[in-house]
Amino acid sequence: MLMEVKNNIRYFFNAVKIGIKSAMAYKVSFLVQVIFMVINNFFFLIFWGVIFSNTGESSGITFNNVLYLWSFSTIAYGVTYFFFGGVRKINDYIITGSMDSFLLQPKNILLNVLTSQCNFSAFGDILYGLAVGIAATGGDISKMIILIFLGIFVSVFFISTEIILRSLTVWIGDTKTIANRYVEMLLITFSTYPENIFKTGIKVLLYTVIPVAYLAYLPSNIMYQFNILDLLCVLLAGGIYLALAIFVFYKAIKNYESGNNMSMKG
Repeated sequence: MLMEVKNNIRYFFNAVKIGIKSAMAYKVSFLVQVIFMVINNFFFLIFWGVIFSNTGESSGITFNNVLYLWSFSTIAYGVTYFFFGGVRKINDYIITGSMDSFLLQPKNILLNVLTSQCNFSAFGDILYGLAVGIAATGGDISKMIILIFLGIFVSVFFISTEIILRSLTVWIGDTKTIANRYVEMLLITFSTYPENIFKTGIKVLLYTVIPVAYLAYLPSNIMYQFNILDLLCVLLAGGIYLALAIFVFYKAIKNYESGNNMSMKG
């Protein structure tokens, strides 16, 4: 078991190294994508800055609160699609029969699938999320450490959600549109707005059906005032979603009908 974990870690870092080398082969394109992603996100903060400058901060809704929300949501987005961009290809691999090439390789199937693609522009989201989060901490080292720690768990939660939604393709047909809409229009959109602007009914949905709370709200609350219960909720949610994602993915693999596409992945 320990050897398998070491092999998976080694494989992951090799995959990351290959992805970075690939990005560096097109340095100008890579830098342009990263810069434009950062600029695109920055304009949203300007929008919020204008709102607060005109209306002022209210109880429970501050500009720092918005900074933390944007930090966690963009870190999760960036980590998912830069390091594990293959998650968005699960639908295609299943439908076209390309999953065969992964099943034939003596590697961890899920990790192999996740690292099969790299979205270079997502690196800009990671940089942006870290920069915004660090700015919100005001240079407090202990808060920076907590920020990075929580950033890892919200990323696990985000990746797991994608794996679950896209693996369902085996049973209900191509879920690409459903997954894209759920992630981009619900998870991402709601996670960039303060929790306090929503009424009770919507809040219930954001802790259950659209569990944005574990992606942004609770982590943001922890950054303001450390609460062990909020921390346990975030850790538990990340762990449960990861376990569920692994279960659903491998259950889907067992039900996967091979497309007889036996060509090996390059």
